[in-house]
Amino acid sequence: RRPHSLLARDSMSLSAEWCGVPPRAPPSRSLASRGSSAATGGRVAWRHPRAAAAASPRCRPSALEVVCARKPMRLSNNKKKAKQEAAKRGKNKGGGGGDGSMSPQQRVNAANHEARRWLGQHFLIDQSVILDAVAAADVRAGDRILEIGPGTGNLTVELLKAGATIDAVEKDRSLADKLQDTFRDEETLTVHQADFLKWDVRGAFRAASNSRGERSADVDDVDDVDDVDEKDASIDSRAKVVANIPYNITTDILKTLLPMGDTFGNMVFMFQEEVARRLIKDEAGNSDYRPMSVRVHYYSTPYYIRPVTAACFDPPPNVESCLIGFRPKRPEEYLPLNGTERQFFAFVQACFAQKRKMLKNNLKAVCDEETIAAAYEALGKPEKTRAQELTMPEYVRLFNFVRDRGQARAEALAAGQNVNAQKSVASSGDDDDDATLRKPTKKQRETSEKVRRATSRLVAQAVEGNRKEAAEQPRSFKSE
Repeated sequence: RRPHSLLARDSMSLSAEWCGVPPRAPPSRSLASRGSSAATGGRVAWRHPRAAAAASPRCRPSALEVVCARKPMRLSNNKKKAKQEAAKRGKNKGGGGGDGSMSPQQRVNAANHEARRWLGQHFLIDQSVILDAVAAADVRAGDRILEIGPGTGNLTVELLKAGATIDAVEKDRSLADKLQDTFRDEETLTVHQADFLKWDVRGAFRAASNSRGERSADVDDVDDVDDVDEKDASIDSRAKVVANIPYNITTDILKTLLPMGDTFGNMVFMFQEEVARRLIKDEAGNSDYRPMSVRVHYYSTPYYIRPVTAACFDPPPNVESCLIGFRPKRPEEYLPLNGTERQFFAFVQACFAQKRKMLKNNLKAVCDEETIAAAYEALGKPEKTRAQELTMPEYVRLFNFVRDRGQARAEALAAGQNVNAQKSVASSGDDDDDATLRKPTKKQRETSEKVRRATSRLVAQAVEGNRKEAAEQPRSFKSE
């Protein structure tokens, strides 16, 4: 129950409202209170007493109601772009299959997948670039294609239209599942959800290599060579690679695929423009010449296809791109090495250890000065030659020369050691009588003294153990 005074006061306020008396204005606030409220992000809202009474008629209406609101958050430019792209994808979201009826941008929107920067995902949405990549690889019906990072399947659709058999390797699990669901009716497409750098490429394409070997054997068995079509004989039956690869693993992918010239006949990749220009050049004296350039030209013949702007991707990268191709050489086409390929590229890496220094200073970690001087004379190069001034064939000649010189010196050293050993054995037989009369050295005396002390210590321990056992036997007999 409410006190009588409160009831009376409420009845007076209600009667005043019924009589048309205007409500009392809210109390004025000082500038200090207004400033503190604005600084804390609050706002003051005045509610009419009649509205307050309607909301809770049994409670006294309040004149002021303070609501503290949080300040609006400022989004960064990247978050704003991501929000706009998400809203755009939500508007354009729709179904679709692998029949190629949708454009590349529509296919990316339909996937409803947010690109992951740590995986280097930039989906190709320019149809002309996709067609140029397929044309550069010369994809024909029946070709086996390796596609790394198919993403939303824009390039996969065109490869399937060309009649190729595709092995697509996708690391992103969600994209791999969507690809399998989209192209579930395509029998010539196999999606592998795996990291390509850990995937067994040779094992997956070994069956294709065996089938090509059987085909070549059948051709050799034909007696009449004229029966074999010249056009079919000129076609390279090796597999091909067409891929829009992440830029952060381009070097690792090339190190894996370039030595497989017996399996792959042509490779087309999406590369960063600057890196591609650097790999294609094989000019002596170029400052961009690197150990990777030597590796690329040893295993293949690179060629430039076309530039690709950042607007051809969704989301666009921060660098310019291009299409670049590699025609791998067969193993029998490699320049002969006096050693293994691993030793050769380790030697090249040592030559480029310090690019600002001359080559002879870097070679000191590999061979002696006499070998370096002889190598310069054999190559016809001046002493101030730097590592980037030698081409790939000149590096092969330098490596073979250093290896031959080192092997010859090692054989001569081994032969000299054998002669010295034989002389020492012959002289030891004549000096056997004199050896007995020689005094032992200081080291021999110290060693014999250590052996004597250890032997005496073991003998003392054994004697002490026998004594304890003899002392314990009568006690045990008495206890029984």
